[in-house]
Amino acid sequence: MHLAISLPCGFMPNMKTSLVPLLLLSFSLAITHVSLQAAEGDLKKATYCHGFKEDQSPKDTAEFFKQDETVFLSIELKGRPKSGVVAAKFMFREDVLAEAKVDVATVNKGVIFSFGEDTFVGFDMKPKQPLPVGACYNVEVTFDDKPLGEFPFRVAPPEGATPSKFLSAVLAKGKDENSKPVDETHDFAGMDKVFLVGSGNFGLASWLEVTWLVNGKVDDAGTRSFTMEENKDAVPFSFSFIPAGGWPAGKHEVSLQLDGQEVAHEKFTVKVGAPMAGATKLELDSSQLFRDDGKGEPGKEVKAFTTDDTELHARWKLKQEALVKGVQLVWVLLEAEGGKEQVLATADVEAGVSDDIDSSLTVKKGLPAGKYRVDLVQDGKVLDSKLFEVK
Repeated sequence: MHLAISLPCGFMPNMKTSLVPLLLLSFSLAITHVSLQAAEGDLKKATYCHGFKEDQSPKDTAEFFKQDETVFLSIELKGRPKSGVVAAKFMFREDVLAEAKVDVATVNKGVIFSFGEDTFVGFDMKPKQPLPVGACYNVEVTFDDKPLGEFPFRVAPPEGATPSKFLSAVLAKGKDENSKPVDETHDFAGMDKVFLVGSGNFGLASWLEVTWLVNGKVDDAGTRSFTMEENKDAVPFSFSFIPAGGWPAGKHEVSLQLDGQEVAHEKFTVKVGAPMAGATKLELDSSQLFRDDGKGEPGKEVKAFTTDDTELHARWKLKQEALVKGVQLVWVLLEAEGGKEQVLATADVEAGVSDDIDSSLTVKKGLPAGKYRVDLVQDGKVLDSKLFEVK
């Protein structure tokens, strides 16, 4: 198993594309007066809207939001609390998009506005990129860390999008050239790739996402999604997955979501698991350092490198073939003239079955003379460290 790292740009590991967009939370919170004889502050109403009035009360109540529209939430508290912190956390399913809080004791103008016997606090969230459509959003509001409520909201499809409808999905051992399932079944072998094959009518900006559960636990490596760029009916789709090392024996599941809502959930069984399935602690046999062969591959074995070397290679041999999973390589500068100890580069090893682990570090002008180390890490624990010098 080979892994390359380059400097100074660094290494970008393989990563699952997240559907959660990067967001910026801004908040409009204002106070002009807080009564010292305030009653206990608790929630009176929470209202989604398209803007705030001067007193932070809702203006133009919203039933949904567009993908690129700012989400406004007006919180109305009973009375005029003299102290306490109101906090809002904007969620996309289980992921935090943005959050903010304010102390109602703040009396600076433009922070909180109290009107009559009620106090209004306004939060607004402006997305940096279009939000995924669907009713999978929620705002958790607390007062002094005590829940005031959870308030869902929906992001609507863009104008012109046709309604989306899931039609069918089945498990199979493959698919043909027409995206039809081949060998439909709920029983698989340990080294079978499992296919979920189906079809649906999908509108613009609708998205499908599949999640695989291995013996009840989600394997993030299998999570995949796609988003429609046009309206289209009778669209065939397929997702396939086999965990690193194969399927362990047991009962497994796959969940399909359309716009964040589950539309299919299939269970299947693996009676005889793959030999390498499951997490495996690596047993190390030896480690080596190599100078580059001029073609980007390990060449002559060395104990140290020179300042002219721009390609450094390290290798760990395993005692036996094993599932390499949760492994990371970390190259570290320990001591060099004019340089303090620091991490030079890190990279995650893609999961798979192998009997060795290779890593390479590329530097444009070579490393300065000094002492260095490369660490082999599994699940956050250092399994081995290879010390070396650059002379």
